[in-house]
Amino acid sequence: MESIQTFVNAILALAGDAHLGLFLFVWFPSINPVAPPEEMFTLVGGTLIAKGILDPFWGGLSIIGGIISTNISQYWMGRGGLKLLSGTKIGNRFVNSRKFKNARDLMEKRGIWAIVACRFFFGTRAFTYFASGFLRYRFVKFVSVDSSMVLIHGIPLLILGYLFSDQIGSIFDFMEKLGIWNLIILLIIIAAIITYRRLRTRHRAKVLGNNRG
Repeated sequence: MESIQTFVNAILALAGDAHLGLFLFVWFPSINPVAPPEEMFTLVGGTLIAKGILDPFWGGLSIIGGIISTNISQYWMGRGGLKLLSGTKIGNRFVNSRKFKNARDLMEKRGIWAIVACRFFFGTRAFTYFASGFLRYRFVKFVSVDSSMVLIHGIPLLILGYLFSDQIGSIFDFMEKLGIWNLIILLIIIAAIITYRRLRTRHRAKVLGNNRG
């Protein structure tokens, strides 16, 4: 309890209000790539609500709102990066290339699945949001899908932090291990997809060669 109160006094109260301070603290990771994952903020937020330090409504809103604002900021960073790239001769050539157009088309078709999937693989979210903006994924669609997933993903974690506030340290340890296994699983999936595509390409080339022979 003492460490939680110290956290509030040292960081959250800097804005003059704990709820506003928490919102700004959660939003800060949009420009800080080494910041803790948002699961930490939601779990800590639930604990702060359980301890009576934060109001249930405004505390939850400040965390969920901070996460959504972070994602939107990273989206517009991607749009800004695209604009800067388009301002150069080499960058403009890349933007008008077939590969970039294919990537845009793929993002338009599969973007929803990418935004949904990144919620379950730690370390992929910032890249997905940046890519959404960089590939000009429709902003309204991005906000609608992402905000829905933040609510679906974030509210249960707030409740978890509230119900198990006395065991928050053990929960953090579990989330850390889960994040490592998520990353391993993601790498395995990517390796499997690359291997499958290479084998399929080789098989097609072999079939074509036999047909020509």
